[in-house]
Amino acid sequence: MKFRIKNITSRRAFLIYVIVSILITVLSVYILSNLITDLTEKANEDASLRTLVKKQEFMSQEFSKFLEQEKKIAHVLKISNSNNLDNNLQLMSQLQDNSRLVENTWFQINENPIQYGNKTISDETKNDIKAFLLQQNKKAQHVSIVVRQGKELVWRIYFKLISDDNTVVKYGYDINLRLLHTYFSKTDKTASNYAFVFDKKGTCLYHPEAAFIGKNIFKISSFNPCDTIFREKDDFVKRVTMSEFLKLDVIRFTQKLDVKNSNWFISVNFPKIFVDENVAIIKRYSTLTYSITTIMLLLIFYLFSYANRRAYREKGIAIKEKNKLLVENEKIIKEKALIQLQQLKEQINPHFLFNSLNSLYMLIGSDIKVAQKFTLNLSRIYRYLIDPPEKNVVPLKDELLFIEKYIFLQQTRFKDELFFSIEIENETALNKHIPYLSFQIAVENAIKHNTATQESPLTTKILIQENQVIISNNLQKKLAAEPSTKFGLNYLKSIYNYYSKNDFKTSEKDGYFVCILPLINIHS
Repeated sequence: MKFRIKNITSRRAFLIYVIVSILITVLSVYILSNLITDLTEKANEDASLRTLVKKQEFMSQEFSKFLEQEKKIAHVLKISNSNNLDNNLQLMSQLQDNSRLVENTWFQINENPIQYGNKTISDETKNDIKAFLLQQNKKAQHVSIVVRQGKELVWRIYFKLISDDNTVVKYGYDINLRLLHTYFSKTDKTASNYAFVFDKKGTCLYHPEAAFIGKNIFKISSFNPCDTIFREKDDFVKRVTMSEFLKLDVIRFTQKLDVKNSNWFISVNFPKIFVDENVAIIKRYSTLTYSITTIMLLLIFYLFSYANRRAYREKGIAIKEKNKLLVENEKIIKEKALIQLQQLKEQINPHFLFNSLNSLYMLIGSDIKVAQKFTLNLSRIYRYLIDPPEKNVVPLKDELLFIEKYIFLQQTRFKDELFFSIEIENETALNKHIPYLSFQIAVENAIKHNTATQESPLTTKILIQENQVIISNNLQKKLAAEPSTKFGLNYLKSIYNYYSKNDFKTSEKDGYFVCILPLINIHS
């Protein structure tokens, strides 16, 4: 069997190529969508863990501030003697009692009477403190509990210090948990989630819902004591559960709170709906992006086939009507411009599309907002490309909107290597016409034939005047430049010849390449 070139260019072979390409694209959509979804879920997991660490650090630092009084009292005990110890402790107690969060302060030296920082303390509270001190074991150096004091719940902190001369100082103070809740609600600037703190017995010390403070978290929520037992390789427990606060599913991380002399835990809760929405958004945009890609491929194949059939048909018509060329000269010029435009679009589509998709793939994983804007501009660019005007000219304002989207895609791809500027000297020029894709041809030629780096960026300026548009760029010619077909410039010449415009010019001057595009007044 002899191999013949027509076997690979037949319509059957072309159909097979189309089907195989579509299958490959669909398979790529499926694989890449799953990969992007997995990466998004992992990124959400990492973001949640980072937020957990920040929240844990914030709460630990804030709770530790209230324990710093022990260091101050230890310093006072060290520098004081038996004569001034009482006065120094009284001063420290009064200073601390001035804090808005501190309810009461007290201290006892050896077995002397208990002294209070607040002179207006009630007898009921004094009796409660005396009973509390009698209950403490002589070996108990530190106590941190939640107790009820009248209608308020307080966090009671107590410690015992012994000096070098065996002087024993017992010091304690109460922190109002309701005021502590208000304090945290104003100072907590961490991520949009919520956290609560509880001790080993489940008593809630802090919760964004004030009504839960002092209650047993094991009884008012789906939280279990086993959630405070961690595996060796992890220092936290992760569980999806119903929130007692938000009344919806949350991802709950529980971790030991890093506060000295405490056996407390912190539970950070992330609404699961937010995580699911992020994944759903990525899936939706991934599907949309690759659906557009599939449609573009089908369209490219269709346009390619259509252009070939049309070229063969027009060639046959040209041979049959050879004697009518002089009469039909104007019509042939117009059809030639249409053919050039069609071929120009075929050159733009594959090269520009695949570069844009590569850039979009990188953006999806790094900046979802820019990726969304990139996808929208890409779809609008191709909507403009696949719907050419009948007379090959468009209003200047339409071409300007198109080139702004095209520039956005190029700058997203090359970043600081390209600079563009658009200056409008005369607003009335926006209502005049210009050859279809003329801006894209000039900008693409500048990028194609010049080097662009961050140190030496390629700068392109579009200046709109009353009767013309001047597009200029600095010359930084590539050493191994691609051979120029001048296809785009020839297309522009054809359009201007058709409209009897002879002032279309390109030139190199003073280190700049300048392209002058005269404006066309359709009604003149």
